[in-house]
Amino acid sequence: MKIFEIGIDANGRSTPGLIDVPLKKISDTEALSEKQPAAFWRIGMRQAQPLSRSEAGYEPGGSIYEQHIGGEPHLIAWMSGHMDNVMQNGATWRFCTGDLLYVRPGALHHSNLRSTVPPTVFNLYLPGKDTDIAPLDIKK
Repeated sequence: MKIFEIGIDANGRSTPGLIDVPLKKISDTEALSEKQPAAFWRIGMRQAQPLSRSEAGYEPGGSIYEQHIGGEPHLIAWMSGHMDNVMQNGATWRFCTGDLLYVRPGALHHSNLRSTVPPTVFNLYLPGKDTDIAPLDIKK
């Protein structure tokens, strides 16, 4: 199984990436990864808006060029709604219901909750600090 990642390239810029999470087959209809460490979780609604970053009238707090770092290592699971994420290298990804995204500490990105329905987000925080910029270590 692959999950999305806001990663960091060799030049220290945020880039899109994929992380392979090995699964073990349990039955014909179920497969699971190994248990992974976690610190805490939270769930919440986010405010959304219908405009993309390139449309006239798009005015997020901090400007359309605002980028923020990933903070503590965490996974985001989209439960409803959509989000566009722009990385430092200019790549834009759109996430929607069912997508999993690992936000790597130190990875700059611009989040635009572009959605016609309120986004519901599940955040799973992992052990580590907002300065732990190493790749995610998946237990196999």
